[in-house]
Amino acid sequence: MRLAVFGATGMVGSSVVERALAEGHEVRALVRDRRRRSGRLPDAVHAVLGDARDAEAVHETVVGTEAVLSSLGGFQDPESMSIGTGHIITAMRDQGIRRLVVMQGYHLDMPGDPHNLGKAVILPMLWVGNRRLLPASRAMAATLQASGLDWTLVRSPRVTAGARTGQVRTGHLRLSPVNHVRVGDLAEVMLGCLTDPTTVGTAPMVSAAR
Repeated sequence: MRLAVFGATGMVGSSVVERALAEGHEVRALVRDRRRRSGRLPDAVHAVLGDARDAEAVHETVVGTEAVLSSLGGFQDPESMSIGTGHIITAMRDQGIRRLVVMQGYHLDMPGDPHNLGKAVILPMLWVGNRRLLPASRAMAATLQASGLDWTLVRSPRVTAGARTGQVRTGHLRLSPVNHVRVGDLAEVMLGCLTDPTTVGTAPMVSAAR
């Protein structure tokens, strides 16, 4: 499959790229800085230089692909998540591309979620860390739900380094502040969603089994 990956030089995105290539997919990735591409992305990746807040750069990244994966956002640049996702959706519509998998934190409330102690603890921390993060992530989720695309929103607790273990839980989980997921497992779940029609229009959480 020909894939477009956004956030490809970050911790999650680089693992998604690595996993996608290992599975035999072709990858196009939007890269903000050529220096970050060096050592972060394999030579097999077709890198497009630009910013997710630039609609033209996003369009160029999406052209010719069949599905999109995104892990945009974070404390340093929360607006890339909301603005960038909007540009991704527009570019996908223009190209007739349907499948979109987005990763964000489990702080986002979705229908069917149980009460989560972890969420109650981390929300004030996120607000203190960057007051723009929560509004940007909620705006992104609303845009995603209204997109009309075949979307999946994968939500995770703290992401830790490490290769896949295959030992994860997914669904509407009851999580605590100590829950985590290895980045290798998270990447596997995101890629698995691409070909799993049961995940379309859902927002599963993913966490290490123990």
